[in-house]
Amino acid sequence: MTPTPQFYHALLRPAVIQILRSVGYHSAKNSVLDQVTDLAARYLTRLCELTATHASLNSSLENLPMLEGPDRPASAQPVQYPSVPVPSIIDVRLAFQDIGVLLPEKIQQEQDYLGIEDLRGVEQFIAWAAGSLNKEIQRVALDGNDEAHDYLDALKKKHSKNDDDHKYLGTILGRPYDQGEVLIEGGEFTSISAWEAARHAAAVKPVLEQPQINGHRNDNDSRPGSSGLSSAASVGDEMDVDLD
Repeated sequence: MTPTPQFYHALLRPAVIQILRSVGYHSAKNSVLDQVTDLAARYLTRLCELTATHASLNSSLENLPMLEGPDRPASAQPVQYPSVPVPSIIDVRLAFQDIGVLLPEKIQQEQDYLGIEDLRGVEQFIAWAAGSLNKEIQRVALDGNDEAHDYLDALKKKHSKNDDDHKYLGTILGRPYDQGEVLIEGGEFTSISAWEAARHAAAVKPVLEQPQINGHRNDNDSRPGSSGLSSAASVGDEMDVDLD
């Protein structure tokens, strides 16, 4: 079951409290703290959305190899396609620029004219990440536990007598259950990602030439492709779905 937004709000709230403590605040009203937490959540959500947008725009299915084809050996391993575009450091930097993190920066036309890339914003961000202010945030978050990776890890170790996180197994705070691959009944794919990858591969196949009648292409004989949801066992077979 997908956690509610209130759960993520409660999970982000301690991080906001620790940031406020690190810069000198010692108290705040609950309503103010909730508003600051909501602003932080909106900021992170917008940053993730922009990163995903740039990752989607910078990746193209046309550059991916086809899963099947006349030039592909029969013994070749099937190509694994990502279910979603994987963001790169370039996508993250573009998102940082869009949201105003890497400032100041000259406009791109001026940088191209001068032939010098403006890295002031990047250098200032690196200086902040490696500076004393960020180290103070980490010190407050870890609460004296130098072995923890983040505040959540420190909190779990504080309330646990040993390093075993077995009680968090299967929850959002711990490791997921290792159930292995589950075969989907009626098909050869073990997951939705594998089925979606095969559908992506089928989408980039060359379109077969339509038969011609009296020197003209018979477009009336072509039918729209099926969504493929009617048959998970055979991706290549297109079938019409009766919705009645």
